Amino acid sequence: MAAGGSTRFGSPKQLLIHKRQSLVRRAAKAAIAAGATPVMVVVGADAPLVAAELTRLRGVRTVINEHWKTGLASSLATGLRALMEIAGCDAVLVMLADQPGVDATALKKLIAAVDVDHRIVAAGYAGTVGVPAIFGCEHVKDLMRLTGDRGAGQWLRDRLDRVTTVPLPEAELDIDTTRDAEQLQ
Repeated sequence: MAAGGSTRFGSPKQLLIHKRQSLVRRAAKAAIAAGATPVMVVVGADAPLVAAELTRLRGVRTVINEHWKTGLASSLATGLRALMEIAGCDAVLVMLADQPGVDATALKKLIAAVDVDHRIVAAGYAGTVGVPAIFGCEHVKDLMRLTGDRGAGQWLRDRLDRVTTVPLPEAELDIDTTRDAEQLQ
């Protein structure tokens, strides 16, 4: 997910350079390296600039959320809908472009925890449960019903009894402000 307007950041945070790559490119490459396929990146605000960061990444597709201003839920639904149109699936990995500590190793920990008995697997960090997370495809329709700025994180927290939590402290840093970006140094 890379569709937000970065209002608190002041410029497109998806394009913030960390370790010589934009956050959105790093996130897409992490998903690829973890074995997620296909990789669908939802763009919205600054869509042409953000999508340009993903050129020449094999297996990555972008989809534009024209309604990104309505909140996170519309971006989640846009990505899920596009994914369901092109591929059957067993499970869906949902991640954010603005969690720079989440790399392929972290994503592989989540993927390894998914099985027939564990159909909702989420990162645990800073005393909460959230994304990145993996949802069995039987949960996609429910996730697509979310509205407003309520995303997958709250959906997970509402169902903690069904969530397998994988400790992922690297997911704690979420870049929302320039002060958050300073922590990358």
